Amino acid sequence: MRLAAIFISTLLAQNPQPQPSPEIQVERMRIEAADRARAEVEERDWETKIFTIRNVDPGQLFVALRMFRARMQPTPELHILSVRAPKEIMPAIEDAIKRLDVPTPSKNAELTIYVIVATEQAEGANNIPSNLQAVVNQLKNVLSYKGYHLIDTLIARETDRRNAPTSLMGTLPTGIGYNFKARMRIESQEGKVPRLRLDDMTFNLLAANTPGAAPAPFGISISTDVEVPRGQQVVVGKTTYGDKAYILVMSAQFPD
Repeated sequence: MRLAAIFISTLLAQNPQPQPSPEIQVERMRIEAADRARAEVEERDWETKIFTIRNVDPGQLFVALRMFRARMQPTPELHILSVRAPKEIMPAIEDAIKRLDVPTPSKNAELTIYVIVATEQAEGANNIPSNLQAVVNQLKNVLSYKGYHLIDTLIARETDRRNAPTSLMGTLPTGIGYNFKARMRIESQEGKVPRLRLDDMTFNLLAANTPGAAPAPFGISISTDVEVPRGQQVVVGKTTYGDKAYILVMSAQFPD
């Protein structure tokens, strides 16, 4: 490769490209000078305005406005866009800036995870909150367990981070550790109910096999992909350990 580059350089040195004649160079400079003079005369009556950009990147706005016959200079550090344009075009540019420089809808979601334990016997008072009672009644119709108890409520929050991983770790009131992982993203389409999509969701319960040992998974795990629409409670999955079943129910809210 190096020998080839040297050979090409040698050929170029032996066969230099022809240079334009002085007459052609002078004519080219004359045309360029005439173009600059014509532009200066044309722009003599142009208006100059500086717009404060509050909601979008001035550089991106500059790209969107390049269709206009104008000179523009974005300054992202100061959130401004300098515009120089003909008087008859400036109102259209100003209107376009007003329509484009608008706040984007917030994309935030709050996921509520209810951890419910089902047992063979109805033990103690029912501590299922009223908002989960309908779900538990449905579970009683399809499962043989008689007792249902809410042992914890977990909260995970998500912003528009484009499917970034989310994780939670902690200890349930029963003394068993847990970890929750998922890649969460908000799906919102015009005319449809927004929903929170969880990809590669896993929920593990952890326990120490021996006193003093680090907690490790002991066979209780729920893994799935799930969509949680706004205003609905979704039974995500069930896993059993001994004579008990651990059930996950999720709901999602989308604050403005």
